[in-house]
This record gives sequence, C-alpha cells and structure tokens, in this order.
Amino acid sequence: MAESRKEEINLDRDADGLVRDATQSHIKVKTIYRPEDIAEDQYEEALGDPGSFPFTRGLYKEMYRNRLWLKSFIVSYATPEETNEAFRDYIKNGMNDLRLLSDLPIQSGIDPDHPASWNSMMCGGMSTYAINVYEKMLEGIPLEGVTFELAHQNVSCSIFFHGMIVAMMEKRGLDVSKLKGNGIADPIRAKLVYASPDWTTEINRRVCLDHIEYAMKHTPKWKAIAPNGVDPCQGGMNAYQEIGMVLAVARQTIRDLKERGISIDDFGSMICSLDAESDFFETIAKFRAIRRMWAHIAKDELGAATEKAMMLKIGIRTSGLSLQWQKPLNNAARVTLQILSCVLGGVGSIDASSIDEAVGLPSYEARMFNLDTQHIITHEANVPLVADPLGGSYYLEWMTDKIEKECQAFLDEIEERGGVYECLETGWLNAVMEENRLKIQREKAEGKRLIIGVNSFKGESGPINKEIENCAYKVPTEQMRTDKIQELNEFKAARNTEKLYDCFRRLYLDTKEGRNVSRAMIDGIAEGMTMGEMVGIVRLGYHISYDPLNMLPTPDYVKEALKEYLS
Repeated sequence: MAESRKEEINLDRDADGLVRDATQSHIKVKTIYRPEDIAEDQYEEALGDPGSFPFTRGLYKEMYRNRLWLKSFIVSYATPEETNEAFRDYIKNGMNDLRLLSDLPIQSGIDPDHPASWNSMMCGGMSTYAINVYEKMLEGIPLEGVTFELAHQNVSCSIFFHGMIVAMMEKRGLDVSKLKGNGIADPIRAKLVYASPDWTTEINRRVCLDHIEYAMKHTPKWKAIAPNGVDPCQGGMNAYQEIGMVLAVARQTIRDLKERGISIDDFGSMICSLDAESDFFETIAKFRAIRRMWAHIAKDELGAATEKAMMLKIGIRTSGLSLQWQKPLNNAARVTLQILSCVLGGVGSIDASSIDEAVGLPSYEARMFNLDTQHIITHEANVPLVADPLGGSYYLEWMTDKIEKECQAFLDEIEERGGVYECLETGWLNAVMEENRLKIQREKAEGKRLIIGVNSFKGESGPINKEIENCAYKVPTEQMRTDKIQELNEFKAARNTEKLYDCFRRLYLDTKEGRNVSRAMIDGIAEGMTMGEMVGIVRLGYHISYDPLNMLPTPDYVKEALKEYLS
C-alpha cells in the first residue's frame, strides 16, 4: 500500500504527470509569460484604471472597498412555506440577493393539473402556478429595497414572475418603480439549452422585447434581460464561446430595441449571467475580457454615448456541473476557488453552488458554507482590499487578450452566418456546443482531463463524505402532488370569472394585434391567471395550439372567454 501511494505521489510531482499544457477551454499556454507577451497592450486602451473605459479592471473606481458583491443562491423548496423560512434564515446570515425558481413543469409553461406535470411536480422547486403561491413564499419579506433575481429557463417565466411581484406590490399600494432586480429572459438560451416548449423563438423574441420596454418605463430598476452563458457553458461551450454567446444576444437585443425607438443609452448598462468554472485564471480572464469587449461593442458598434451604457454587469453562478457526487467534500475546494475567481474577476453578484448539490437540493449547512466562504474571503483573507489585485500579471493579461481574440472570431462567424437567431434556427449553435462537450467527455475518459475523486486520486469516502451523500432531496410524495392539484382546482374555482375573462380577452387581442402584452399579463396575474393559462392564451394569439405539448385541447372555460374570437 505504501509503495503504491509513493508511486502515485511521484507521478503527480513528475512534469509528465501534469498531463495538460492547455486550459479548460483548450487554450495552449507556455511555461512562463514575460513583458513581451503583452507588449502591444497600451495601458489606457487595453486596461485603464478600475471604473474607467474599457472597464477591463472593473466597473467602479474603488470596487469592493465601497460596495461588496451581491450574495445569492437559488432558494426554492417543495412548498412556499419551506422556501419562505429558508429565505428568512439566509437573509439573517448575509444573503442580500433573493434568487427565485420554480419546478420544471412551471418552467415548461404548464400547470400542476397537466398530465405531463406529475413526475416532476415540486421537484427542484415550488409549483408557483399563480400569485397565491408567491404571496405565501414572500410573506413578511419586503418587496421594496430588496434585490430579486429570476433564474428560470425561459422568457415566459421571466415575464410571469416579474408580473407577480408587480401585481403584489400594486395590491399593497407600493411604488413599483422601486422594484429592483433582473430576470434572465434570454430567448436564445431558452431554446438552445432547454428547448422550452412553451413558446416558439418568434414569440420569445417579441415578448422579451415587450417585457424590456415595459420594465424600462414602469420598473426602471429591473433589468428585464440578462443574456445567459451559464447553461451554454455547462452544455459544452468553452469560455470564449460562452462569452461570445452572451455578447451576441446582448448586441442583437440592443439592435432589436433600436427598431422600437429605444437607444442603448436609454437602455443603460447591460447585465449578463456567466459561469465560474474550475480553471482559475481562465475564469478571471473571461470576466475581464467580456467587460472590455462589451465596452467597445457598445461604443463603437451600437453608438453608446454614456459610460453607463458601456458597462456590462456580471452575475455569476459557480459551476454546478463541476461538482461531483464522488467524495463530495472535495466540492468545498471547488466552490471556494470558484468564488475567489469571481472576486478577483470583479463580478457584481455571486450565486455559489453548494457542496452537496451533486447529491440533491442543498442542505442548510451547505448554504451557510457558501455565505461563510464569501465572508472569510472578505473579512479574513482581505481579498477585496484592492481593486483588480491581479491586474498587470503577464499571464493574466495575455490570457485576457487571447480570450478576447478567440471570442471576436466566434462573434464574427455568428455575424457571417446571419446573426445569433439564424445560428440558433439552423442548429449551428447546438453543433458548436455539442462538439466541445464530446471533446471534454473524451478527455475525461482518456485521462487527459483529471477530475479528482472521479477519474483520478479516488481514495476512499470517509464519514464526512458519507454524511454529505445522505442529504439527498426526497421526491415529494404522491399525496403532496395530489394535494397540489386539489389546491389549484380550489384556487381556480374561487376566482372572479368576469374579471378574469376580461383579462384573457385583452391578453389574446394584445398578442394577436401586436401590442405590448406586459400590462395585460400583469392584470391577468392579479386576477389569478395561471402560468399555463398565460402561455396558452399567447399561443392562441399566434394561431397555434393552446397546449405546448399538444396533449390537451383548449379548456372549455378559455373557449368561453374567447368565443367571439376563436373560430
């Protein structure tokens, strides 16, 4: 046994045992970097001070000395009561950014009573089918002065849950202009990664623009789109493809808004969502490169005149895909390094994965570890004392330049192929993602990409690992699911039919006749319109089937409400 261990240690110390000479994204690197590797970089043009164009070194002059990043993670358990209690506990312990989610049926645009909902109902989140559920979930939590983030997979969820919060605020007599936060609402990601059945790409694109336009006017502190690179990255895209996807979506969104008379300066700063992967320096360089690239795209291509419009704010989800169920204690090291890369990269918010996330829904202690890790990085390690402390590193600056160069080539190809929507519809984006995903799989299988505890240094799981493994989320019982359907039926029966039908008609006509659908949705939500009803009525407005899965006919009561319009 001793001989075997010695052999393993020697192998790891041997240069030949390092295996890789490239980053996680297959960028070849040298052993050492020197001044000549970044000789072409002029400080003011390529870097600038933090808070100055092109924002490579960060958006703000003093960065975290004045304002720390937002600390968040997704909180969505099987019931709104559980979730409400969890929010309260985590807020007490330093969480200041409430990230909301729902179960998969809701994210697919169907209600709990749909036959396809049964198996995944309340798994991975609540069945937030209507406003009554949100009211329970956010009971006692202020709606003003709190930052909300919507982590859902599609456009319909982003507009529906923004509408729920707005409807709740209006019901309480609060000022909706003080609603603060963002939703992803990325039409490309919704189809590329999830192939969400709720709406077509055409509908997603139109409704997303409606949502942005409405939010800018009525909830100006709410960013209605945050182009998402997290899921394309975890689906297989490398670092420069990930940020290229985000930049392509952001650029096309501004172009689309211009056709509605909205300029990039009207829109203001862009927010995006990125993945923090395990390759430490590549991840930091990725954050710096995308800020610089957006600053130039905004100024040189899209005509931004204000510095605010040239700023790209980055929200992070640390890589859930990097976490392993084997020896899950190792995930503590992965999460810590990923959080540190975010801080060194100057991001604005961090949603850290939990060490037990590969096993099931995160436990309370795992969530506390997330928060405490960030507190330790801040208050014990003193990392945020200096803005961009790695700025000027020959290797980091070379890597930032390299990622920018590769990303620009990727963006140019997207443009040559007709733009990001055309690349989605032709399947090219999916092919790019799949090609890199298979390459990564081959590297792991051949031992050219080492995952500690999985395909190398496996060791044995001790009692701590076993305790983590035992935290697996329990699937809701059949009785809980039956009760949820009964709850929905009772909720529907108690609604004001006359007012609800008026909302159905308005949403249908606004959809069909090309008006902004946002207000009709909010009014319908306030009267109890469900996710499935909203999705279905918009679909009818586009002359396609009510049910996204084509399993059910249009409900009789919806036919009754729209009888003068449906042939």
